[in-house]
Amino acid sequence: MTEKRIGVVYLTDGRRDDLTYVSAVALGMSHARGIDIHIVQSGFRSAPPPTVLRILQTKGHRLATHTLSTVDRGLCGHCHITSTAYEKAEAIAAVSSEHDVVCYLDNDTLAMRPLDLAAAAPKTQPLAAAPDLSISTGFDNPAFFKNCDKHGSERRYFNSGFMAINVSRWIGSGIPERYDSAIRTHADFCPYWDGSCIHLDQCAFNIAADRAWETLPVEFNVQKSAFQTIYWDRALIRHYTGPEKFLPARAHRIDRRERSVLTRISRDCRELGLEIPHAYLGFTYWANGLRRKAERNKISRLIGQFLAV
Repeated sequence: MTEKRIGVVYLTDGRRDDLTYVSAVALGMSHARGIDIHIVQSGFRSAPPPTVLRILQTKGHRLATHTLSTVDRGLCGHCHITSTAYEKAEAIAAVSSEHDVVCYLDNDTLAMRPLDLAAAAPKTQPLAAAPDLSISTGFDNPAFFKNCDKHGSERRYFNSGFMAINVSRWIGSGIPERYDSAIRTHADFCPYWDGSCIHLDQCAFNIAADRAWETLPVEFNVQKSAFQTIYWDRALIRHYTGPEKFLPARAHRIDRRERSVLTRISRDCRELGLEIPHAYLGFTYWANGLRRKAERNKISRLIGQFLAV
């Protein structure tokens, strides 16, 4: 029997589709084997840019769009996190019948090196994901480990910006149902924060998948808390968490590797209109790293300690 292709899911409300399509193209350029990329559009319908479709097809990938009817959950976003985040489970379900393995990706992720998503597929569990580097290490929440012990939660916490899912196990696990329940009930009290919570969708996924997920190497999802560290340099996929994304590209945030990825996309997909800072402005990235030296050293030390356990 022919093995099904891996499905990749992006969820978008249309407001930052510059990120969505650049992320999809970067992934397609980095992935040797053919994959099916699904753009799930929340509450709207729009065709992908023709050059994006052409580039992905040239690489042996397929691109499809789907429309998801919006459901008002009575929940709002927070800062850069929009209410669309609560629809991740529905987006995954929309394409699950076509694949054995589905990888969900936030649209603020950027593939940096050659990779094979098959290596991220969970071996025995419904879900595989990489640790959230700022929460799992105590960087954002110093009381994280104490709170987990207090409320009987696992001392592990994943970032939901990249999730690899075994579809049959996922459907039978009850995780989607528990997630839907958790986003409705835990906003007022979150075990990870021992109080109110602003990370609603991600904490809800962790509550729903407690002890039912596998830990991926951090390289599959290096969040921006590790910006300008060795972990950022080694990333297979960078995740630009926070309000500042990889677009628009800015000289103080873009390194040589990122410049190379975006320049190639800009050349091959001109209609995306990317503007890349000139290479001679690279000194501003170096100066930014110097300014952030104490913060970089702190998160590097915490991640190193976390990975050593």
